[in-house]
Amino acid sequence: MDFSNLINNKDQSNSAFFRFLSSIVGILAFFIILNILAPTFVSVLLNFLWILLLIIVVIFFALGALVIFGMRKEVGHILDVLLEGSLSILDLIDLIKRIWSQFIDTLREFLVFSAPVYAYMVGTIIYILLLILYKTVGKTTDVTVLTIIITIVLVAFVGILNKPGETSVDMFNWRSRFRKSFKSAFADASEVIIFVFFLTMDSTKLFFLPADLNVELHAKVLDYDLMTRSFVYSDHFQLTISIIIAAITVEIIRNVLKLVAVSRKYYVENLQSLEFRNKATKVELIKRSIRQGFADSKDDVVKFITFTTVLFGVFMFFPRLKLITLVLASFTSLVLDLIILSRLTSPRGNDLITRILSKVFKI
Repeated sequence: MDFSNLINNKDQSNSAFFRFLSSIVGILAFFIILNILAPTFVSVLLNFLWILLLIIVVIFFALGALVIFGMRKEVGHILDVLLEGSLSILDLIDLIKRIWSQFIDTLREFLVFSAPVYAYMVGTIIYILLLILYKTVGKTTDVTVLTIIITIVLVAFVGILNKPGETSVDMFNWRSRFRKSFKSAFADASEVIIFVFFLTMDSTKLFFLPADLNVELHAKVLDYDLMTRSFVYSDHFQLTISIIIAAITVEIIRNVLKLVAVSRKYYVENLQSLEFRNKATKVELIKRSIRQGFADSKDDVVKFITFTTVLFGVFMFFPRLKLITLVLASFTSLVLDLIILSRLTSPRGNDLITRILSKVFKI
C-alpha cells in the first residue's frame, strides 16, 4: 500500500474541509459585525431568507403530495421547469458578470483619461498648503531661510521627478498607463506650482487665504532688504546686478556642460565608427563632435535664452527675494546635472512653461 499517497489525499481532504469551515466562520463573523453596525438591515435580510426557505419547503411538500396522488409525470415536468429556471438564473448571473467586467474596463479607461485632472488637483492642493505654510511663518518671522529651503526642495523634487529614464509603457496594463499619464501631468503641474508660488508668495491680495495670512512679509540679509523692488539705484544697485549675473552665469555653465556631454557622446560614437576613425584625425573628430553636439543643443540654447529673458523680465518688477530664488534654482539644477549625468545628454525645455513660450515666440 502506498502510504504517502494516502497521507497526501488525507491532507488535501483536511485542507478542503478546513477551508470550508473557515468560510462558514467568516460568514458568521461578517453577519455578527453587520448586525452590530446595521441591525435593521440584518433583520430585513434574515426575514427575506426565512421567507425564501419557507417557499422552498412549501414547494417541496406540494411536490411530495402530488406524487402521492399519482401525478408523478406532472411533478417531473415541474422539476424540469424549475431546473430550466435555475439555468436561466445562471445565464443572468453570467450576464451580470459580463456587464460588471465591461463597467470595470470602462472605469479603468476613464481613470487613465482623467489622470491629468487628478495630477493638477494634487498640484493645486500642494500649492495652497505650501502657501499657507509660507504665510503662517511669514507673519512673525523673516522668510529668507524658509525661502531658500523651499526653493531648493521644489527644484530638486521637480528635477528628480523629470529624471530621464525608461519611457516604455505596457499599453495593456491600465495601471502603467495611468502612472505614466499622472506622472507626466504632475510634472507639468509641479512646474506651474513653482512658477505661481514664486509669483504670489509675497502677495497680500490672495482671495483664497484668510485675512490674517494676507500680510506683508519680511526678508533681509544684513542691511540688504530682499523685499525691496529689484532695481533701486540708491539701494545696493551693484549687489542686485551681481545677483543677476550669478544666476545667468550658472545657467551658462549648465548649458556649456550639456554641450560638452553631448559632444563627448558623439565623439565616442564617431571614434567607434570605421568611417570616421580611418578618414579623420583626432582633432577633426573633436571638431565634428562639437559641431554635432551644438546642432543638437542649439534649440535648447535658444529656448533657454528666451525663457531666462522672459523670467528675469517678469521678476525685475518684484522684490529681490525672487531674484535670489532664481539663483538658488539655477544652482540646484546645476548640482542635479552633476549628480544625474543623464540630464546633460537628454533634451531640455520640455516643461509646460517652456512649451508655452516656444509656441508663443515660435521657437
